[in-house]
Amino acid sequence: MMEKDSLVSIIIPVRRKENISGLMMALTKSTYMNFEIIIVDRGKERSEQRNIGIGQAKGKYLLILDSDQHPSPCLIEECIRLSWTYDALYIREKIMTKGLFGYIRNWERWFYTGGPIDVVRWVKRQGCPLFDPKQSGPEDSDWDRRVKGNRATTKNVFFHYENVNLGAYLKKKAYYSKSMSRFAKRNPGDKILDWRWRCFGVFLEDDKWKRFLSRPDLALAVLFLIFLRGIVYVKNRNCPGQL
Repeated sequence: MMEKDSLVSIIIPVRRKENISGLMMALTKSTYMNFEIIIVDRGKERSEQRNIGIGQAKGKYLLILDSDQHPSPCLIEECIRLSWTYDALYIREKIMTKGLFGYIRNWERWFYTGGPIDVVRWVKRQGCPLFDPKQSGPEDSDWDRRVKGNRATTKNVFFHYENVNLGAYLKKKAYYSKSMSRFAKRNPGDKILDWRWRCFGVFLEDDKWKRFLSRPDLALAVLFLIFLRGIVYVKNRNCPGQL
């Protein structure tokens, strides 16, 4: 059973003349076409841009994407179908960065799907909270905690063309670290604030340890990335629980 007439509002923040041609091309291949596209190029931070998009949206559902995230053809159709039962959806992500760094990041990302590190990207517009414009980076997790209702994870994916090398990746993490104290204050006791879980527990719980230990080379690479992120966060703010 499908809600064939339900309008979907796709919100896309755009900054610094980002190229969204690939994303637009991906949307033309969607098996579900009843959607509006809201491109927001105003606002200083991504959170502010998303709030503008939420305010302009007319759809029953919101799909919140970044400019480098391309939905697979059947993703929106699956989200519509799941919305008969669920209020918010996590979307599986496949990182498309080329080379060894991208391969490691994609392998790491699998462990986060549908958990506290992940963020819902499909929600019902009615009752949807706004993002905290005073956060940069952890505003996603903060917003996720305020989205109400039951959740599921899609089988279809969006492809993340995150074209960054290790240096650019760590620079981005350094920028995000500046808002972590605000996140911790708003969400005390949140699971991602526990450095032991963030560094180890997330890879070992619910039988995920089998996949983690099956590739010791990738496991060591991921732990090294976490170590580098830890140095970045400690350098930018003295809060060792944020990794």
